[in-house]
Amino acid sequence: MPDPLVAVGGSLGELPAVVRTWVGGWARSRGTDAPRDVPGGFRIEVGLPNHRARYVLPAADPAVLRDLVGAIDTPGLWIKVCAPREALEPALTPAWKISEPQYLMVSALAPMPPATPPPGYTLDLTDHDGIIDARVLCSGSGTGTGSGDAVPAASGRAALTAGAPGGAAHSVPAPPYPAPASPCAAAAVFDMIGTEAAHRRRGLGRFLMASLARRAAELGAGQGVLVASPDGRALYEALGWRLRAPVTAAVFTA
Repeated sequence: MPDPLVAVGGSLGELPAVVRTWVGGWARSRGTDAPRDVPGGFRIEVGLPNHRARYVLPAADPAVLRDLVGAIDTPGLWIKVCAPREALEPALTPAWKISEPQYLMVSALAPMPPATPPPGYTLDLTDHDGIIDARVLCSGSGTGTGSGDAVPAASGRAALTAGAPGGAAHSVPAPPYPAPASPCAAAAVFDMIGTEAAHRRRGLGRFLMASLARRAAELGAGQGVLVASPDGRALYEALGWRLRAPVTAAVFTA
């Protein structure tokens, strides 16, 4: 079975390869087991009460959807399809609830100079075993909290989907996340990007993404992949990210 963390053929050009990279990086970011290949796509065991597992499909194949929807009878199971709502909805019963639209996006990553944080903010950036965590901090004295301690204003994560050159300190851990044969397949999946409400529209999202992308490129990632909300899509497009496919998600409720 192909390594679910590595884009097929080392290229992110084909949609199934992009999805394979996305699900592998998402699983690394969230600390779940590696995705399993299933008919038409992948399954990730998430293990949360309202999100037990998710099926991720690169295409809305009617036969695959019919069989999958017919087999699911446990609340908290999700289906995510790289297709618009109208491609998934006919296959669902009233027991399914469709969430807001999402967007699979990609971008080339390359080394760049460090980004400068907006005035009053600092960056806390760490990485270990190919997981990069970034927090943008604001002095507590400027938040109305009465405290001088720095408080998080924005945060996000990028998970490398393959081992990067430069030593074991930044390599992907042992199975279920084996390193690929070639580092040229490395990509970074961006996840859990968010800005606190009191700190929005100050350029923190742009600064956070630039900082994560820079570090991911330093660790060997040449491509970025993420799934955006409608609000996030506008930011990422302004940063040069490219829409690869719409994503429709639905959860079985009863």
